[in-house]
Amino acid sequence: MTTQLFCRDLRGGDILLKVNAGSLTNRVIKTAQSMVRSTNPDVVHAGILFDATIIIEASGPGLSARDLRVQDKAFGYYVYRCSNTAMANGAGTCSKMFFDIQGRTKAMKYNLLGAAGSLFGNNSRPSSRDSMDTVLDKILQGKGHPFFCSQFVVYVYQFVAEQNGITAATLFNFSDAKVNPSILATSLMTHQLFTEVGYLMPNER
Repeated sequence: MTTQLFCRDLRGGDILLKVNAGSLTNRVIKTAQSMVRSTNPDVVHAGILFDATIIIEASGPGLSARDLRVQDKAFGYYVYRCSNTAMANGAGTCSKMFFDIQGRTKAMKYNLLGAAGSLFGNNSRPSSRDSMDTVLDKILQGKGHPFFCSQFVVYVYQFVAEQNGITAATLFNFSDAKVNPSILATSLMTHQLFTEVGYLMPNER
């Protein structure tokens, strides 16, 4: 039985997988993932917690920070936690750093084409550490880089893994640019470094 969680139970670095809430966008994503026979089509969005209440996510407006108790109160989420504490803390800090940069540059737009392309499977290898560093350099220079939701989550965790001496491929053996929310959910369900700690119910924080 899945444990019901509240904000007091959450930690920075937790990965939140949003369940279809019935909006038009959510229904389109679920339908598209179902059409390509995804294993978890009801998982339609993903983000990373900076702390117990703020989720950093790539959505329509671009990279943004939203309060689970306010803007995202009505949504339900599966919560996955990394057992490597240093990596989890690093992912939470890294996601907040990206949001702070976005606040200055407004350059991290939503990657709509990338999100659409991720529906057609993920046979691509992870980016190299040098490639990920190049993306970060562009972002730090204000040149921007588009992300869709699960792409942002995987990029941040692969980047932080490399900084902690774990190769990106060891963590997630696929490209961040080709992973839709369903693929991410399927990977997390059987991942040795991640555990489903529970479910955050809609309107119960």
